[in-house]
Amino acid sequence: MARAPRVTEAYLKKLIKGGAGTGHGEDYRPFLEIRRWNPSPVSTQVVGGSTVPPFRRRGHFFSFSEWRLALLYAWAGCWVREQLPMWSWAHPHPLIGYSTAAQDLPWSGGLWGLCRDSNINHGYFPGTRIPYVWTIDLALTLPWIEDPAQACTFVSVKPLQSEAYLYIDPLARGAEKLEVERRYCALMGIHYFVGDRSLYPAQLLDNLDWLHKTAVLPITHRLRHVLDSFLDRHAANMSQEPPLEWRTLLERDFSLSRHGADYLIQHCLWNQLIDADLNRSIDLTQPLAPGGLGFRRAVQSSLLREAI
Repeated sequence: MARAPRVTEAYLKKLIKGGAGTGHGEDYRPFLEIRRWNPSPVSTQVVGGSTVPPFRRRGHFFSFSEWRLALLYAWAGCWVREQLPMWSWAHPHPLIGYSTAAQDLPWSGGLWGLCRDSNINHGYFPGTRIPYVWTIDLALTLPWIEDPAQACTFVSVKPLQSEAYLYIDPLARGAEKLEVERRYCALMGIHYFVGDRSLYPAQLLDNLDWLHKTAVLPITHRLRHVLDSFLDRHAANMSQEPPLEWRTLLERDFSLSRHGADYLIQHCLWNQLIDADLNRSIDLTQPLAPGGLGFRRAVQSSLLREAI
């Protein structure tokens, strides 16, 4: 196994100068990245092809739940940032730089002071006196919310069915971390909750994993004109027809290959261009049951409430 780099002040400064833990959208780079020296002995990690719509950047998810929840919140319309740092020193609100309207959001005094005021040990990198950099599993930007003070949600991804979280030991370090995260978010006006993939239907998460690679169709893509023309002609009837009939029309009337037709069908499902309930198994031989748009709105609403 490769050896982890030694943590020094110079090493951290180099990471931060290189953009670790900063940026928005396509330009974001997580502070923690999965490398050969930090595999998890207990979690399924996801990296490489794990691009979360609408972006193409490489994702770094330290558990399968993080990956699945990232897809769900992306489907709901969020911009997802994983492993976002909560610096020990004073630092700007996580949405600073997202938009000009976000420039007046408050700064944090830093996690070191917050831990001190909470009588919680902040901690150091092992073998050093350098304060550890705490990160939040998922930081969500909610672009459909105009007020930037309401447009950020943090999610701490924990195995909710584990006894450690069903019956929290007040002396455990994990409980302390959750409390610091909660207080940090309260001070910064950030919505916050603890969750894992068990909060949502497994079939929905399976469907989103299947569909996510077709989520984005650039304006300049050769299939964009076909999609627009197809919807102009057939959108009014698509809810009464099975997706396999959509495929037949795309192949016959627009001379698409089977692959191209299937890509557009999946794009329609992910984006809910036709209201489709993704909480159930998709039978392409039957008209789709509605309900996806309503469920997506429900997920959006849930992200505006503190759930802990």
